[in-house]
Amino acid sequence: MSVDRTALVLGAGVFGLEAAHSLAARGFSVTVVDKGPVPHPLAASTDLSKAVRMDYGDDDAYADAMLRCLERWRERNESFGTTLFHETGVTYLTRERMAEDSFEHQSLARLLARGVAAERLDAAAIHRRFPAWREGFHKDGYVNPVGGWVESGRLIEALASRAQRTHIQLRLGAEARALIERGGRVCGATLEDGAAIEADLTVLTLGAWSSFFLPELAAQVRPTGHPVFLLRPRAEDAALFEGERFATYGSDIAKTGWYGFPLHPREGLVKIAHHGAGRALHPEASDRVVTDGQIAALRAFVRDALPALADAPIERTRLCLYADTDDGHFLIDRVPSREGLVVATGDSGHALKFAPLVGGWIADVCEGKGHALSGRFCWRNERATRRGEAARHWGEHE
Repeated sequence: MSVDRTALVLGAGVFGLEAAHSLAARGFSVTVVDKGPVPHPLAASTDLSKAVRMDYGDDDAYADAMLRCLERWRERNESFGTTLFHETGVTYLTRERMAEDSFEHQSLARLLARGVAAERLDAAAIHRRFPAWREGFHKDGYVNPVGGWVESGRLIEALASRAQRTHIQLRLGAEARALIERGGRVCGATLEDGAAIEADLTVLTLGAWSSFFLPELAAQVRPTGHPVFLLRPRAEDAALFEGERFATYGSDIAKTGWYGFPLHPREGLVKIAHHGAGRALHPEASDRVVTDGQIAALRAFVRDALPALADAPIERTRLCLYADTDDGHFLIDRVPSREGLVVATGDSGHALKFAPLVGGWIADVCEGKGHALSGRFCWRNERATRRGEAARHWGEHE
């Protein structure tokens, strides 16, 4: 294939590495620049696990996209030669009977309409299928056999390795300093070491760092931190949390924000996290730590809901950094004020599950093509009036 188009991708997270792969497949010569290491220890994707689910309340567009994406996740386990996607199923459970307008009820209806063999569960069935939950804690809910979780940090490593195998040039340890602009058009970027890389197209995929590099994004994207806890159950309790008996879950998630994962097969840890409003902070802020109040809230939740974890030691904590938009939708579009520049950010805490599709979405924008979700991922000049991610607890900032 002859190459006559060049692309410079700034950022080697999931958006950047997926974009680079899709652009290279379409004939671009691609360079990816990142200050490293990859995966970066502060980036959102640097974690043991991320949820992979097609449960999106009444949002048919996301549900349909994830139905396609799930097939690609299964294919990736084959193509990467290792299991990164663990299809242990997904449960969404509620403390009271599901209301018809609830996230859980609307999600279940859309699963069944798409032929997914999801099963509604009452309190007795929940305890029988998933005995780690305190009996009677949840009164209603469902189990969805498709979906589960992906090893997110290992995924980034696999994507970087794939980039190297496919002749994408990775420039790690080389932080971008400024855009090169000439004649009203972005033509690449200069690096901290003084080097200049020119390209026909520049793609900005810096996650929560995006608005600090490109000030025009400050009104649309802001970094927020969300607590993550890794607990080690006692040896005699570990089997309760294995994937066969404890699926990826949301526990009345739109009301509480709590979600979590089965026992990690290698680490022996159970991850619990909070999908909420978060708190605003700089990605490299010195106070980027889980607070005593957040630890107390986690302890209260597990004492009430998961008694086998009531006294489990918390081995690690971190703040997962979202690049948040007002409406919870991603931002993947050309920058109106800067010809030759595409931005892909705004993960809003639910982007990694779309990894097998996101590179194609970005490449479509780069080539001036539309796709099914381009309308909601476009550049927004006005503040959103409706939240876009129904599983998220949009309460007070933590």
